[in-house]
Amino acid sequence: MVKGDTGGATGSYLLAVQTPVYRLSDTSFAIESAFSHHLKELREQFAGRVSKFVIIAPEMSADRYRPDTMATIDAEDGITLVPAHPDDVSVKAFWTQHAARMWREVNACIADARVVHSGLASDLWRPTMMIVNLAAWRRRKPLMFIIDIDFRNNTRRLRKMRVWGLKSYLTNRLFHDPVRWLQVFFTVRISRLALLKGPGLVRDFGAGKPHVKNFLDTAFSAEQVLTADELDARVARLENESGPLQLVYFGRLVPYKGLHLAIDAIKIATAKGDDVRLTIIGEGPCLLDLRRQVRDARLSGSVTFLPAVPYGKPLFDLLSHYHASIACPLMEDTPRATIDSMARGLPVLAFDLDYFKGLSEIGGAVTTAQWPDAGKLAETFARMSVDRPELIAQTRRAVDFARANTQQIWLERRRAWVEEYLFDEEPGPVLHKPEGAFA
Repeated sequence: MVKGDTGGATGSYLLAVQTPVYRLSDTSFAIESAFSHHLKELREQFAGRVSKFVIIAPEMSADRYRPDTMATIDAEDGITLVPAHPDDVSVKAFWTQHAARMWREVNACIADARVVHSGLASDLWRPTMMIVNLAAWRRRKPLMFIIDIDFRNNTRRLRKMRVWGLKSYLTNRLFHDPVRWLQVFFTVRISRLALLKGPGLVRDFGAGKPHVKNFLDTAFSAEQVLTADELDARVARLENESGPLQLVYFGRLVPYKGLHLAIDAIKIATAKGDDVRLTIIGEGPCLLDLRRQVRDARLSGSVTFLPAVPYGKPLFDLLSHYHASIACPLMEDTPRATIDSMARGLPVLAFDLDYFKGLSEIGGAVTTAQWPDAGKLAETFARMSVDRPELIAQTRRAVDFARANTQQIWLERRRAWVEEYLFDEEPGPVLHKPEGAFA
């Protein structure tokens, strides 16, 4: 029997994502390892409600496949893949070779769906999520709409950082951002349940509607949070040891993560005599540039690079060697590594973007520095380095927050919302009446 046997349940749970997957065979595929746990938990929660679980996702090219950071999903897991399009497809090829086929396949999947779980199309030239949302509305299927990131200030931030020139700034300011805004405005209103990551999004787009909720998307289980004994042992070690503050980053090495600013902050702190070290764990297109930056700044004794490790015990065991983790993205970001760090007793030092400020306000162990100032980040490093009582207090706070925000807790909370708003006797989603000018 397949895991999560559905008994007499009918209809599918259709999940559309923008995370690329690598197809291994007709019945198996590989996906980012942390997300694989999330998929299996989701499937188990609704096994008695739906007959099958289907994921629509872009298909990863062979040259990007990294088996050491991905997990395999096969037929026994009860999850079927419908490839949307190659993740490296050109805009022209998308519309001439894939769009019509994808529209047909999406509609065929949605015809059998009991629930459609989708999100915001951030890539407007290959708008897979928009196609799924439109097809769900057209067939009056219950839709759950999720947004992971508050995108509204990113254009301004990237222009300020000179990552974008005037052309990119104007294109995004005048086209991409308004279209994304309209997507959120209307999809919130045609969805049965909208989960928006951040109180600002809920306030501005939900306007008090009960089906619009704030949520955290965590990946770790209760078993992966430090136990009381493990936390006490970690605190005892912090109380008795001396030496440098050991910071860590783990995740993708891509430009918007701002790791060059973290290295600048280490350089500034080191020049002032602060004993601070940074380990960067991961792979990505920025690796060679970051290594070059470290070499040119003569920081090889202060900054170390390690390859990516699989999510779960290999990663969590490695994190035990560090005191705190860092996050310094150039634009709004919601990295799972932030709360993963707290689960292992690592407070987070981050720029004061909305996500990190929000976590700090609701009890997360996050200390923020002014974005995008490497000098202010260095000051935060230095303060945490010398204030061990504060580091210990933040360590305890981190674990307390993680215990209250495990994946099981948030999946159960989401399951209750899905039961309340999506699994009912209505034939499909009701267009929620907009307030204000469209009322």
